[in-house]
Amino acid sequence: MAARMVRASKRLLVRLVAGTIAPTVAALGMFGLFAHEVARRALDDELGRRLATAAAGTAATVLPEQLRAIGPGDEGSLTYANVRRRLEVARARLGVRRVLAVTPELEARGDTAGALTLGAHAYELASDRAEIARAARGTPAASPLFVGHDGVSYKRAYAAVGEPGDLAGFVAVEGSADYRTTLAAFRRSLWLAGLAALAAVLALTAWLAGRISGPVTRLAGAAAQLGRGALDTPIVIETRDEIGVLAQTLEEARVALQARDERTQMMLAGIAHEVRNPLGGLELYAGLLREALAAEPERLEEVARIEREIGHLKTVVNEFLEFARRPAPHLEAVPLRPLFEEIRELSAAPGVAPIVIESPSDLRVRADAGQLRRALLNLTRNAAAATRTGRVQIAARPVETGVRIEVSDDGPGVPPALREQIFTPFFTTREKGTGLGLAFVREIVRAHGGEVDVRDAPGGGSVFSFDLAKAEPT
Repeated sequence: MAARMVRASKRLLVRLVAGTIAPTVAALGMFGLFAHEVARRALDDELGRRLATAAAGTAATVLPEQLRAIGPGDEGSLTYANVRRRLEVARARLGVRRVLAVTPELEARGDTAGALTLGAHAYELASDRAEIARAARGTPAASPLFVGHDGVSYKRAYAAVGEPGDLAGFVAVEGSADYRTTLAAFRRSLWLAGLAALAAVLALTAWLAGRISGPVTRLAGAAAQLGRGALDTPIVIETRDEIGVLAQTLEEARVALQARDERTQMMLAGIAHEVRNPLGGLELYAGLLREALAAEPERLEEVARIEREIGHLKTVVNEFLEFARRPAPHLEAVPLRPLFEEIRELSAAPGVAPIVIESPSDLRVRADAGQLRRALLNLTRNAAAATRTGRVQIAARPVETGVRIEVSDDGPGVPPALREQIFTPFFTTREKGTGLGLAFVREIVRAHGGEVDVRDAPGGGSVFSFDLAKAEPT
């Protein structure tokens, strides 16, 4: 039971953590993507505005007449040299990669990178027709990012030289997208912040899950104790939330069950007491009748039958009293080997071989010695009544959950359909049985925190087993 409760607690903890982590990861991921995209667009727009401002400023330093005055073959002219100087000054001052001037037909009139000779067609600018058209209308415009031959991302901005309707050309300023480094650092920061937030959420969720699963597990354990009939231990109300309400409800149910159980025990004890007194009188009169009929041997068999029935009724009454009283077990360290040997002596009967004992000499359990003795006596007597060869075995061995005690026989076994019914009070398959023996065994074992199991024995017969807590040797 304890192991099952631990597994249930772990499953609840895993479900709570998984149910929180999955949406948290999704939310953090979506936020990170959104923040990264917003930052990328902001930096891209900022680079475009910076380059557009630089292009407008450079275009203002170049005279329209200068662009119109130069053409192929004027590489040695002062005008071309002056245009080149102004473009170089702008490039150095602005810290950009490249500055070039072109005519409206995109013929080069100056290139600080030296990639275009005077009069060469700037085919690479053809992809920016939309931005060039905007610049022609008097609004500096920046192109989308593009990747250069060196594998680096760049952006261009265009500004018109001259007035709309009287354009002499354009100035193009090309700069690298250096914000990518900043964006990469921002992305790393997002990752670190996301991992830190995830760790914080995980820790908080684990703490909250523990706050939930702990009381739920203990409450489930208390409910299991109630199911086993342990009604003396109050249920602790740990919280004031819904779990606390459930604990309060279970506590009220426990109190009600305890009161009803006490009334039932009192009623059974009263009935047994009222029946016991007349039985004592009947037993006395049966003895007197036997003395009176001593001279009539043929009538003594009738007296013997009366005495046997009275003895059966006394057994029933005694079992009623023991079942009704069943006090809470007083747990102590009980050595099993001496107890088994005592059970062997008490269970001795004609036609039944002595009980076979298999148990380490130093094995001890936490139990009420008297109640455990009664449970084992019931099991061994049932086994002795069921055995075909007279062989009954009682064994004990350490297991993971404590100590497992087994009582086995080689009789006909218990049909699967009856394995639950045989523990029901007053259910019996014997003509003179009370149906309380195995019910009493189950009550005792459950009061010790265990559960009785019945299965087929190898080679035929039945094995009744239960686990008890192990007591360490002193």
